[in-house]
Amino acid sequence: MQQSASFDTWTSGFLFAVAMGIFLCIIMFGSRNKRNYPIALLVLSFSGILFSYVLYWTKYNTTLPYFSSLPYIGYFSVGPLLYMYLLELYNLKMKYIYAHFALSFLWIGLTLFFWSQFVFDYRLGTGSKLNFLSHYAIITAHLSLYLFLMVKLIRKSNGLDSEFKKIRFKWVRILIGLFALFLLSYISYYILINFSFFNNQWDYMISFSMTLAIYTIGYFVYKEPQIFDGEFISEVFLPIENKKDSFEDNLINEFYNNLVNYIESEKPFKDNELRLANLADKVGYSTHLLSKVINKKSGKNFNSFINDYRLLEAEKLLQSNNNDHSVKTIYFDVGFNNKVTFYKAFKNKHNCTPTEYKRGKHL
Repeated sequence: MQQSASFDTWTSGFLFAVAMGIFLCIIMFGSRNKRNYPIALLVLSFSGILFSYVLYWTKYNTTLPYFSSLPYIGYFSVGPLLYMYLLELYNLKMKYIYAHFALSFLWIGLTLFFWSQFVFDYRLGTGSKLNFLSHYAIITAHLSLYLFLMVKLIRKSNGLDSEFKKIRFKWVRILIGLFALFLLSYISYYILINFSFFNNQWDYMISFSMTLAIYTIGYFVYKEPQIFDGEFISEVFLPIENKKDSFEDNLINEFYNNLVNYIESEKPFKDNELRLANLADKVGYSTHLLSKVINKKSGKNFNSFINDYRLLEAEKLLQSNNNDHSVKTIYFDVGFNNKVTFYKAFKNKHNCTPTEYKRGKHL
């Protein structure tokens, strides 16, 4: 007689974890911090894997077979997503992004196809030519490949010559450690299942370790603005003797130097539509952190800080003999949106108009 579908304490707890994962994903997307998007999708992928396990344990997979592909989408997504996030932490871009997610996209396509046909079989059908894509050895190899790539990344970028790099290294090491825990749990399942002592409780414990790993990641990522401000990381990762006021000051100095170097080399202030969020994305900071760095180091707000660079650029153009830059249009060339704001800021700084300034420099 087939056992009826039902929940127990463990499966109810895991279902709650799935709901929390979806909620956490929504929160991270709602923050509009693009650097968090890969981790948000990572949390969603793990939630999908865990949900499929809950369906299997409760026997609801027989009545809801359409969700049986969720773990495979998740298995082939978590590695590339975490790797993408780590690359962003090091200000690197993922090359051939579609190739990294090829297997994940394939499973998504298959799922949509089977859903549209209403003939999806949760075992993929006997003798299916696609069975090999769900084989645990293929999944293990895929996960192991991305663990290797992530370890290689931090070894290649292991410079610890600044407070920020030390913090980043500890944060990345935690992420990779938790991913390794997930991989170890997955491999352990296929080893322990061959022993007679293996039962549902062992299965639950392995899944619990995966749940612990992903929601620890989610918790820290949700705290990321505080981590990169140096306010939260020092409480978690640094020994007590290092928890001094100078720690945050050193970190802010590094952030400010990086910001100034970027502005002077790339000149983003020439963009007439530049906003705090735009610049934060360009330098890889949260908007909260960027605003804090500018305010603490320059004593100015974002607009005043950027306008100072625009005025410096205007001075250079006014001092040059290049006739391509008319005094009447130079405000737009350096990033100001309107002439009134430019003239007011220029006169406050030099006690003269741009035209008077140009004449004075070329008498």
